[in-house]
Amino acid sequence: MPPKPAWAEYQDDVAKIFSGLGFRVRTNERIQGARGGHDIDVTARMKVAGVEQLWLIECKRWTRSVPKERVLTLLGVVADIGADRGFMFSESGYQAGAFRVAANMNVTLTSLEDFRVNAASELVDLQIRALDSKLERLARAYESLWDLSEEERRAAFSNYVGPPDIAGRPSCASVTARISQMREALESARYGKWPVYYYALDHDDRGLITVLALDGLLPIIELTLDTCQKIHDHMLNPDPSVENWRDLQAPELTELLALIRRGQ
Repeated sequence: MPPKPAWAEYQDDVAKIFSGLGFRVRTNERIQGARGGHDIDVTARMKVAGVEQLWLIECKRWTRSVPKERVLTLLGVVADIGADRGFMFSESGYQAGAFRVAANMNVTLTSLEDFRVNAASELVDLQIRALDSKLERLARAYESLWDLSEEERRAAFSNYVGPPDIAGRPSCASVTARISQMREALESARYGKWPVYYYALDHDDRGLITVLALDGLLPIIELTLDTCQKIHDHMLNPDPSVENWRDLQAPELTELLALIRRGQ
């Protein structure tokens, strides 16, 4: 069997990095977009916070730097497919215009060594973005309750079983406040502003929780988000057996918060 060409070896090297991070990877995959099919050097998929992520990776095993036109092409493919991120790998660098095109876009220009160094932070950013996206959608779902007819809205609010507001009244404003606070905590974590303060659904009774690292923050936010989602769903489709939000909270979150509070 003849040896693989250098460009194929390069694709394999890139794919191995993403596979090592836990992604499901494929090389030379053809994906249909809105305007046509696209041949992608490497695709990387991972489910984070219940959301499937798709990253598209182009590998340029060239002897010259990559021009901006190639980056513009990748940006167009990412948009046409609806992928979450795009990456371009090159060991020969990029022209200045390429970096200007990629700035503030969802495409990263990198190399094997640079990505190995920054891989952990890329994965953290993925986890935070996925959770924040779910929180944003849930916040909009609560806001959309006001778009219901008066009769439907009155019925939904009467089914609210979440924590009370600061005045002790039953109000979903308490939940939306927690959603906002969780998004702020994720934003602080993204920029390494530790410690981060977490507001549990019962924080008025039990006080704030101080979180010192991401591996402690992400699980409690994901589980709290799930509880907030169930509270919202109960408002629209009530379960007679549910009396308050604690009936909807996962036991592992209750146990985790109790453990953290004992430690603090």
